[in-house]
Amino acid sequence: MTITNKLLKRQLKKAGIKLGTAPDKESFEKFLSLVENSYTENNDTRRMMEYSLDIFSQEMREAVDELEVAHKEVEKKDKLMFQQSRFAQMGEMISMIAHQWRQPLNFIGTTTAAIQFDIFFNKLDKDELLKHTDNIAKQSQYLSDTIDDFRNFFRNDTGVEDISYSELIDSVLNIIGESIESKGITIIKDLKSKNTFTTYSNELKHVVINIIKNAEDILLENKVQNPYIKITTYDEELHSILAISDNGGGISEDVMEKIFDPYFSTKTKKNGTGLGLYMSKIIVEEHCTGSLQVGNTKDGAEFKILLKYNAQI
Repeated sequence: MTITNKLLKRQLKKAGIKLGTAPDKESFEKFLSLVENSYTENNDTRRMMEYSLDIFSQEMREAVDELEVAHKEVEKKDKLMFQQSRFAQMGEMISMIAHQWRQPLNFIGTTTAAIQFDIFFNKLDKDELLKHTDNIAKQSQYLSDTIDDFRNFFRNDTGVEDISYSELIDSVLNIIGESIESKGITIIKDLKSKNTFTTYSNELKHVVINIIKNAEDILLENKVQNPYIKITTYDEELHSILAISDNGGGISEDVMEKIFDPYFSTKTKKNGTGLGLYMSKIIVEEHCTGSLQVGNTKDGAEFKILLKYNAQI
């Protein structure tokens, strides 16, 4: 008989049984006792291993549950940050809307007074009246369009839609363009990109407005002579690029490293939440599967939004 099991060989040796010889009763009983003890020990080891595995599995399940809770908390925190950023922008937008409405409302008031004057002095001319009423209708339509832009910008529905950079920029400047130019800042447009994207257009508008408003703040704070904000779009091999630059002097290296950190702001507490660029990066890179980059030109800072041609959300 050939025995290859090492454990069994050791047990035979301990029992005093030589291979190839018939064991006596005492040796055989000792051998059986050793085998039984070995089986019991193996059983105990197996049970201990199973118990350890059960504990380990439970700890793993608890760790996974904790990670899921932490992930939900992070998502909740990001949503709260986004809402906080939106509310801050909403306050700024209301101020801009008020500024943009002042001129057309003044025009409507002045034109209405002129019509009343002509009626009072019996100088009313039919052609002049039609001209005045036509202008009032145009200004009223402008006010209505401004309300629509504002309402659409802050609507709760954040579904995807097709939009080009040109459409996006036009929509943004319809809301904030006049307010910026009224402060003596020139807006330069060089829009060459022809591509359309299926993306979260409203969220991208938030990003663009935030970048433009930051540029405006820097230009005014630094009292830059002949200030400008330049908006450029162009297409490269894999991406369409939207670049927003200014001549405000640029961003220092120590600020550049932290510029996308949450709650980091170079503005006073009164004027900045420190969430705008942090949320902008999340929107572009996580929601719109693009890239948001920052750098300096010879005149000032430049932010770039890169979106892939065929990106589908």
